[in-house]
Amino acid sequence: MKIKGRRVVLFCEGLFSPTTSKVATSFIRYCENDCVAVIDSTKAGQDVSDVLGYGAGIPIVKDIKSAIEIASPDLFMVGIGLFSNELPSHFRGTVNTALEAGLDVVSGLHYLLGDDAEFAALAKQHNCQIWDTKKPPQNLRTSANRVAQCDSFVIHTVGSDCRVGKKTTSFEIVKEAAELGIQAAVAATGQSGLCIAGQGVAVDAVPADFIAGVSEQLVLDTAPGNQWVVVEGQGSLTHPAYSGVTLGLLHGAMPEALVLCHQANLEHHKNWPQVPVQPLPKLIDLYEKMGSFMRPCKVVAISVNCEGLSKDEAGAYLQSIERETGLPATDVIKFGASKLVDALIRFAEG
Repeated sequence: MKIKGRRVVLFCEGLFSPTTSKVATSFIRYCENDCVAVIDSTKAGQDVSDVLGYGAGIPIVKDIKSAIEIASPDLFMVGIGLFSNELPSHFRGTVNTALEAGLDVVSGLHYLLGDDAEFAALAKQHNCQIWDTKKPPQNLRTSANRVAQCDSFVIHTVGSDCRVGKKTTSFEIVKEAAELGIQAAVAATGQSGLCIAGQGVAVDAVPADFIAGVSEQLVLDTAPGNQWVVVEGQGSLTHPAYSGVTLGLLHGAMPEALVLCHQANLEHHKNWPQVPVQPLPKLIDLYEKMGSFMRPCKVVAISVNCEGLSKDEAGAYLQSIERETGLPATDVIKFGASKLVDALIRFAEG
C-alpha cells in the first residue's frame, strides 16, 4: 500500500509521547509532510511540536471524527504498539469510523485487523485497503546464502539493547549517504520502519525458522538500484526476550559492515534490571563472531542515543565511547551521521 504522499492521521489515544508512540513519532520525524493530524484526547488542542519538539503545525485532536472534519485524511495509521494480541475495545469504534469514511488503514498491531470479519466487510463495502504490517509474507523459505551474490554493500545496524536507535540510525545513514551521491535504501524490518519506507517485513512476526530467509530476501529485494543496503536492526543478541530475531536477521542479511547502536549510560536491558548490558568491546566481539559464519563482517562505528544529555555532555560521552572502543561514535540526531558514513566509506573502499 502506498503511504508516501498520502494524508495520514495517526491514532495514539492516551499514549502520544516520544517513548510510548514509537510508530507515530518515527513517522512524523521522517514523513512530517504526510501527517495531517494525531488523535489523542488527553492532549487534544496541542500542537505535535509541543510534545515532540518537531512536527510544528500538525494538530492533536480528540477523535477520528474531529480529524476527518479538520484535516481530511485519506489514510488511518495506528501509531502505537501493544504488548498483547488482543484489540482494546476503544480501538474498534475508531477503526470502524475510519473505514466507513473511506480511509485506508495501516496497523502494526499483533491483532490483524484485516482478518477481523467486521473490519474486512467494511473495507470491502467502502473500497478501502487494510495493511497489517505484522502479517508475514505468504511465500516463506529458509536462507540459502544468496546474499553472497549481491553486488550492493550490505550494512546492518545492531544494538546493545532494544529501543536504542537502530531504526533512526539506519534512516540517518541513508540520508547522509544520499547527500554524498551514494544511492542507498533501508531494508525495513519493523512496523515503524515499514511505515516510513513504505515496504519491508516485520521480522518479529515471522515464524522462527524463516527469519533468516525473509531477511535474505529483503536484502535482495532492496538491492536493485542501490549501492548500499542498510538493514534495520531489531533487539539485541544479549536481550533475554528478543535475541532470536536479532540472530536470524544477522545470519540472513549477511552484512559486511555493522554499526553498533547504544544508549548513553544504559546499565541494564530495558525492563530487565537483573540483566546488565554488556561492555561495548565485548558486544563488538560477539556481533563480529556471530555474524561472520557466512562471510566476514566488522563493526565499523558506534551510534549512541544521547537523549537527555546536553550537547556538551553528549560530546564528552561520545569521546569516552571512542576511547573505549577505538571506533568513531556519534549521536545522529544531535550531531548527524557523517562520522558513521565516513567510516562505512573507508571500510567499503578497503
